[in-house]
Amino acid sequence: MTEGRGPSEKVPRFVPMRGFGGGGASRAFRPSRGLPAAVAALALLAIGGLTAVHVVSALVGLPVRLVPYDQWARWASTTPWDDGRALAVASALALIGLVLILIAVVPGRGRMIPLRTGDPDLVVGLPRRALARALSARANQVDGVRSAGARMRGWHADVSVRTDLRDTTALGERVRAAVEGELARLAPAHRVSLNLRVHGPS
Repeated sequence: MTEGRGPSEKVPRFVPMRGFGGGGASRAFRPSRGLPAAVAALALLAIGGLTAVHVVSALVGLPVRLVPYDQWARWASTTPWDDGRALAVASALALIGLVLILIAVVPGRGRMIPLRTGDPDLVVGLPRRALARALSARANQVDGVRSAGARMRGWHADVSVRTDLRDTTALGERVRAAVEGELARLAPAHRVSLNLRVHGPS
């Protein structure tokens, strides 16, 4: 089933899913955001643990002073809202909250690019480097190309070609047609734009 879907050195990952047309592929291959989630969870765990220790120790008559709550409470009750320090603390907390919201909402760049298949309920995940190598290999097959390289930047493919021919315009058209044909064959779930640079003899 995977023949013709990409370079043989990388085996695509199959992800069974429903609702392919509704953005299921993007959600399936979206990064898990494990590191930010772990940091946020550890911070909340530490805050909750300190609060529990202070509350329980106060209830049993042996208060623990790991955190200077009294000092902070006096500062908060005596400092007006328009004070520079209060505004700085509020701004820092708001910025941290905004960053966490953006991390949760804005989709990151996954390591795998979803490819369409003949089955509407099935997509194939191809590593970005493998897709770049496939495009580079296709560009190298065009007559007149001395060497070619490709890189994936998000949903953009940067292809650079070197040639000994003087007529770089005609060669560029052939390379573009070949690379776009390879993209059409692989059928990424999201449109990949092509940025082509042709370097002639110096």
